Amino acid sequence: MNKPTFHYFGNKAGVEGASQVKKTIDDITKGSEYYKRQEEKQGLYNQKIEQMLQEIERYKKDSNKMIEASESIKQKIKSFKIKTDRVWAHFDMDMFYVACELLDKPELADKPVAVGGSQIISTSNYIARKFGVRSAMPTFVAKQLCPDLIVLGLNFDKYKTCSNIFIGILKQYDEQLESMGMDEANLDLTQYLKDNDISYDQIEQLAQRIRQQVFQSTKLTCSCGIGPNKMLAKLASERNKPDGLYIIQQDMEAIEQFMEDLPLRKIPGIGMVTEQILQGLGYNFCKDVKTKPEYLYFVLTSKTFEFILQSCYGYSRNEHSEDEDQQSISVSRTFQAIATQDDMEKKIEEIAELLSEDLQSADRIGNHLTLTIKTAKFEVRNKSIQLPQYTNSQLMISQFGKQILKLMWPIEPIRLLGLKMQQLKQPQMLQKQSIQQFCQKKDQKQEQILSNDECSNISNQLIGQKLKTPNPKVFQCPICCKEIDCKGNNQMMNKHIDRCLGGDQQSNHKSNTTPTQFFKKK
Repeated sequence: MNKPTFHYFGNKAGVEGASQVKKTIDDITKGSEYYKRQEEKQGLYNQKIEQMLQEIERYKKDSNKMIEASESIKQKIKSFKIKTDRVWAHFDMDMFYVACELLDKPELADKPVAVGGSQIISTSNYIARKFGVRSAMPTFVAKQLCPDLIVLGLNFDKYKTCSNIFIGILKQYDEQLESMGMDEANLDLTQYLKDNDISYDQIEQLAQRIRQQVFQSTKLTCSCGIGPNKMLAKLASERNKPDGLYIIQQDMEAIEQFMEDLPLRKIPGIGMVTEQILQGLGYNFCKDVKTKPEYLYFVLTSKTFEFILQSCYGYSRNEHSEDEDQQSISVSRTFQAIATQDDMEKKIEEIAELLSEDLQSADRIGNHLTLTIKTAKFEVRNKSIQLPQYTNSQLMISQFGKQILKLMWPIEPIRLLGLKMQQLKQPQMLQKQSIQQFCQKKDQKQEQILSNDECSNISNQLIGQKLKTPNPKVFQCPICCKEIDCKGNNQMMNKHIDRCLGGDQQSNHKSNTTPTQFFKKK
């Protein structure tokens, strides 16, 4: 466990020759700042694993504790009421960015191709993956693994156009679909099957028909997984990539058989760090957790243990849930190192626009913003602030992001910058507030969104100085959440709110979720 494991190694459809790829990556990166940083992290993981193993040994000697853990786990397993009466589908576009580019460059179809920049690969085709090239891999490593690799630049406008067609087709079958980004989505097909008198025996024909629709409209292929819940459908979609279909039948025996030999890393929510620690404890597959769950019960937080245990049994949410906890939405980008404040502020503007789009697409607003940077030496720093009001506005996210940057200054050259919005809510929740409640809030402590001029002075507030806020020139309506230029006129503001309360504001976007914190603090 001495050598570091890189986040861009393994666990990707199409990657072959894992041991040789890992050796090549080690040879290429050894001695670099990144390798040194990963070595430091690996040392910390190893310490954590050793502490956990010692703790497990102590509990093994306490028979009462072991019996207590065993009984508690049995009760948890009994509570996993896996419903098999619903039909979920997960559609995932194959090598999406590259596939979009190959539409305009068909002559590259039989060559190793990736999309990204001079620093990081965003995605690669399956020919390149055979050499070990995959997403989130440094470009210089990718080119060492595959000297003939062709790297194309990113074109998000093109990808967005294809994505809109893809999502539009899927919405014909589930208007409440849960988009996982531009290239994948979860659908609950249960009601569609019922409304159209389609039996489960015909689900394969339906899935193939949807895939064919996508191909005819975009000239791009997608893979599909069918299962009784959201997680199982997602896992099934990875079985026959690319351009494949896999169906998990609606019975417990089929679910157990599917999960038995599944690597733990495949479970959505289990990342590289968690995988390494679980492997260090002797857990590689779902069957390992089911065979000896007691040891994890002792060293993981109760929430994390329950998540892993229920996932290994195939238990997951199987209905759309508007109230499901969504912790955050974030966007980050890697680039060639930049050093000036102006360059960093331009990056914040770009990322704020992307974050705003994601928030609006997910139908969420938030009031807790975090700026994360990674230096050229691969050190990560972040800082957060509480915003004065919930927002998903690109302008406000950008302005507050720049102010956080000023608070973090001076900063050495950076190669990654990210913005994360937390404490998310659905805008519809604000529609339930009456005009009287809103007016009462105005008489209390002001929690309004700041205008551009006021936002430029927010650093005074952040470092503890009191900021006197006049009536804003721009305010965010608490009903429709749009930004309204009221020029400081309260009458204009109130008229707009009255119109909203009398109108019919709706939104159809869905949400993402983020993994939980996994390990107990020692």
